[in-house]
Amino acid sequence: MATEQRFLSIPRDLRHLLALIALILALSEFVAAFFVSFWEVNPILCALFLTGLLLTRRGGIAGPILVGALCVFELLAFTTFPRNGFGDWVSQLPFALGSAAGLIVALAVLTQSFTTRKARTAAAHVDA
Repeated sequence: MATEQRFLSIPRDLRHLLALIALILALSEFVAAFFVSFWEVNPILCALFLTGLLLTRRGGIAGPILVGALCVFELLAFTTFPRNGFGDWVSQLPFALGSAAGLIVALAVLTQSFTTRKARTAAAHVDA
């Protein structure tokens, strides 16, 4: 019996999980543009997260590197935002948690990619 992966099922691959995190962060940046005073940066970050999503889905390491770098930027920016009350914490903390998760998954995808590439290269040397 074949099982098909449905759209809302749990991602079984780290690349799919990273793509999902990038999509969530891109949508969050888009929505946040309507509520922050310096909104010009949010559409740029949204476009960069979507670019990282597309590159991650294509394969290679460019997508995970871009998403990881954007997550590092988000985490560094989180430390500089002023928080004037509970509402600020509630609105900014999910960005930090999502970025931390994105960074961890991006590092895992890069590690997996380098390990696979090294194993493939070693196997090619043995076969030659």
